[in-house]
Amino acid sequence: MSRPDKFSKKEKMRRGLSTTTIIGIIVAIVIIIIGAVAAVTLLSHKPSQVVSTTSPSTSQSATSTSPSQVITITYFDDLSPSEANITQKIIIPQFEATHPNIKINYVDESAGDIVKSVEELVMSGNVGPVIIGEDNLVIGELLNGNYLMNLTPYVNQILQNVSLIPSMQSLVQYEQKVYHGTYFIPLRANIPLVWYNASLFRQIGLTSPPENWSQLLQYAKIIYDKTGVKPIMFQGHGGASTYTELYQWMVQAGGNPFLFNDSGDVLAFEYLYNLSQYFNPDYVHGYWGSYKGLIDGSYYLIDYQWPYIYSVMASEGANMSNIGFYPGPTGPVNGDHLVGGDVLAIPKGATHINALIEFAKFLLSPQVQREFIIYLSWPAVNQQAYQNLPSNISSLYKAEEEALQNAFFREPVPWITVWGQIADNVFNQIIVNHAPYSQIPQILSQANKEMYQYLLQNYNATVAQEYEEGVFGPLYG
Repeated sequence: MSRPDKFSKKEKMRRGLSTTTIIGIIVAIVIIIIGAVAAVTLLSHKPSQVVSTTSPSTSQSATSTSPSQVITITYFDDLSPSEANITQKIIIPQFEATHPNIKINYVDESAGDIVKSVEELVMSGNVGPVIIGEDNLVIGELLNGNYLMNLTPYVNQILQNVSLIPSMQSLVQYEQKVYHGTYFIPLRANIPLVWYNASLFRQIGLTSPPENWSQLLQYAKIIYDKTGVKPIMFQGHGGASTYTELYQWMVQAGGNPFLFNDSGDVLAFEYLYNLSQYFNPDYVHGYWGSYKGLIDGSYYLIDYQWPYIYSVMASEGANMSNIGFYPGPTGPVNGDHLVGGDVLAIPKGATHINALIEFAKFLLSPQVQREFIIYLSWPAVNQQAYQNLPSNISSLYKAEEEALQNAFFREPVPWITVWGQIADNVFNQIIVNHAPYSQIPQILSQANKEMYQYLLQNYNATVAQEYEEGVFGPLYG
């Protein structure tokens, strides 16, 4: 499943820089392997408008394809420029080389635009062969709108040779339990790690990173006292990166973040209130992509950040032996980790299902999942992909694999963005503006009321009451 929420185009451009330096080498290797035919495909394949290419005289059966028929699958995904480049020039040509009767028309759109495109296709009644890679949160909008195909008849076929990480398999089981069908399948998973300046830790006698919240607060004080630098970078600029981090903190304190005001939620904000005295002053600009201070000494610990920054720092010449990383400290109730990333889905009414299944199986195969890790810095959902990784990244993805063993998901409710906006406001009141400590429970209770009223006015009393009863919360399968 994908980084918990997607990047803006500007952030995606920044994120994509880490892989551009290897594209030329990779392309050369692929051309040698695939041969001249794939090379022609590589050079000629470009994104275009959504098309469903079939001969006018052939049937657009939902389940069968004539051996002589050339099918063009439209594949929507939301990737950075360099990720999209590798997907089009490295990954897709491998599939086309082994499936000469299937071509892939890659369309890169933001997560929100993919929703709009799928809605328009389904409403038109002329979907054609379409498959999407969508943010694991945004998929809730399509699911809620009844725009997705029930994949239950095809799940076993798609996953027959796929060794899903147990937590990923739990998501599929959860769908069957709650939605009475499978409407999406994990494609890429991602868990942010805690990063620290290992060189500084050694210098001041800290032999290992903090194991729990109590030790994190203790270490922050030690570092500040010895260096005069407030050591922690927190993603506090607002938006998806901030409320994603808050969600995990509240879960590790035993809370249901959607409710805002249960005892675990209150405990989390009280802890962050105390920890914030050691936040680097620039934390109000911290977001998915903050890492430079870890190298130049502006701060010494990043609360959570995606694994892709490893390749970014390495490409910029950082001495990676001075950078430490691990899943992070354990909370007072658990050490579970929020999974982000993307899922595979097929719009309702799509045709040529056999071809779509073949492409889905390809994307989930150990080979491609391993390429997600090596070339795109995306953790895999197929656990076979973690075997025999290159030595320079094996420890990084060992940490990712470890974190994925105790993982949860945010339920893909269609009102997640509204919840995030309210969470941002809470963060600003309590942490940024430093409201009186005694007012934390009151502020969180007001946020709960605001969310309840929104659901009551924009959905119905049943949804609002289910919300108040804690029906919606972190998913463990």
